[in-house]
Amino acid sequence: MFNPPKHDYRKFSSTKFNREDDVDRLRRLEIFEEMKPSAFSRLPPRLQVDFFEYAEEAARRTIREVISERDRLSKIKDLLKFRDIPEILDRDLRVGAVDGSSSPTFSDRLGYRIGVYTACYMVFDGPNIISDKDDENMEGGYLMVNQVGNILQTRKILSLLMTIKEREMALKCLKKYDVDLLLVDGSFYGFRTRCSEIKNVNLEKMGIEGYKTGLDLINRALVLTRELIRVGKAVGVIKRLRTSAIDGWLLSNRWNIDDILHRNDRSILRTLLPPGRYFDYRDLLGEEWSYLHYSNLITWYDELRERNIVSRDSLEESRLEALRYVHKKLETQIRTDLCPTNVDEKVSREMCKRLLNEITSRIRIHARLSPYAAPICLELGEEIDLDTVLAYTLKIVNKATGIPFPIDLVDEVISVDKELAKEFAEEVEARLLLDSRISSEEVEARLEPLNPQKED
Repeated sequence: MFNPPKHDYRKFSSTKFNREDDVDRLRRLEIFEEMKPSAFSRLPPRLQVDFFEYAEEAARRTIREVISERDRLSKIKDLLKFRDIPEILDRDLRVGAVDGSSSPTFSDRLGYRIGVYTACYMVFDGPNIISDKDDENMEGGYLMVNQVGNILQTRKILSLLMTIKEREMALKCLKKYDVDLLLVDGSFYGFRTRCSEIKNVNLEKMGIEGYKTGLDLINRALVLTRELIRVGKAVGVIKRLRTSAIDGWLLSNRWNIDDILHRNDRSILRTLLPPGRYFDYRDLLGEEWSYLHYSNLITWYDELRERNIVSRDSLEESRLEALRYVHKKLETQIRTDLCPTNVDEKVSREMCKRLLNEITSRIRIHARLSPYAAPICLELGEEIDLDTVLAYTLKIVNKATGIPFPIDLVDEVISVDKELAKEFAEEVEARLLLDSRISSEEVEARLEPLNPQKED
């Protein structure tokens, strides 16, 4: 069993608390949380009635969908190959776990938009946490930009800053502890989506130090990610997954949209994959085309039909042409999101081909580690021994969540509360009000909440 970390939460506060008073305060807070009325009960009575009726309607719809899917799911199960997860580890491993977190909401003020981010690693030697007294295992940062900027751009910039900090902490953990295995929360290249929104943004003018443009920020994330993958010890643990490669594969067999389930892979495998077994995309899709190609057959199915690509005489020819078309679309996506716009066309094309290969060559498997939870998706870095990863994650799983304990624990330690950005802004405001060089009116003009009724 794990020894739970003894976290000193007082180091996150500038106020000095007496330990007994602190415990008493936390107990009172827990009682208060238990007594809080539900969101339903706080609605006006007429709306309460409406939403209870909506819940009944949604339940009836779900029952119809589940019943109609049973036969199709049982047929799909016969087409999928599941392998046994090895149960024996020949030695204890030293394992690191890394996660990052950013404020889910900004603190919007009259003059500023403020967000915060954090990253943390924890290290386990067998069942024991050995990083608990490490003063360097947690770091954070903040983003404070002009309030009139595009909020979607600001959110993406904050996310990338968090990713970079997370990668830096992961590499520090590897160097400092020489771990056998490093579990990273999320996929290696998950940050790539929507990078086009900030690629050409002038970060220097926004007051973000160390970067001239959004492209500099993206390149930093790419460099650190590549370094992490090539170490030969990193595994991404993906909890939020929306790929639909199984549906894409089913679609490519007859090009009949009625053949698919309209469900993502994790949802399908939650029903079909037995505990203690895993599913490898390569067993279904082969080696040439990735889960990403098959998943996007659904995304671009209408275009494929309009271009008569799925109406060729040979089914195999249709599949091949469709996958080639998807490959070109993915290359365009990569170029738009990650490649510079002011370089030679040939150089840009080669760059995006290399990036697409980097992204799609990462092996992904789904492992059902617990009978009580959905499978998790594991993405392997270079030179990783899959059997060792599977045996370790099965041994160390939190059966309630289906996720390895190290990832659960580091997530709990580092998650940013939705109130943190607001409280950080208030701390900045308090310090400004104590400074004699500016007036309270000038402070309020910049840091007063945007909406006086709802502070953030």
